[in-house]
Amino acid sequence: MSLENKNPHLLKRHSLFAMFCLSYFPLFILLSIKIFLAKLKYLNYGGFNRESIWLFFRNYGFIFILVFLSIYAFWGTAITFKKILKKKSNAFPVKITAIKSKNEEALSYLATYVIPLLAQGNIGIFEYATFIVLFIIYYKLYSTSNLILINPILNMKYGLFDINYFHISQQKETKNALIISNQKWIDEDDEISIIKLSHRLYFAY
Repeated sequence: MSLENKNPHLLKRHSLFAMFCLSYFPLFILLSIKIFLAKLKYLNYGGFNRESIWLFFRNYGFIFILVFLSIYAFWGTAITFKKILKKKSNAFPVKITAIKSKNEEALSYLATYVIPLLAQGNIGIFEYATFIVLFIIYYKLYSTSNLILINPILNMKYGLFDINYFHISQQKETKNALIISNQKWIDEDDEISIIKLSHRLYFAY
């Protein structure tokens, strides 16, 4: 049995990667434009032969990779949240005792993880290799932390909150969690239903 099958959480490996790619969608667009403009002098029709095809993909192939990752990001994230919404019956009711909005962290995410990858100089093999290495490192950090939900694209539609809560039916000790919800306005003493996505990460209905 694979580790993914042993994962009891709703966010599996493919879902994490799709959401990670979605968080970098602004970078993909800007980087594609940057590469296109930098390689614009090569955009001339030289016939349909092996050499011209190789030259085209050598100069613009990375853009195709970025486009593929962008399509996968939106498709994979849409499928993931569609599945999450279908799990509403499995959510449990809680009462919020303290809450803090985390939506502003999407801005620091852009500044910390996206802008440095865009602010490279010339576009060449070394820059591509650097991008790939940093992209893999960021994904490893992303998939094992609360950065999963700190997503500038996702946070345009969903609200992100750090809450303290207790289970309504049990009313035991207060717990802390990071929640994402299509409700943008949640206050203290509100009662919501949440379902676990990953370690201390929940979706709120």
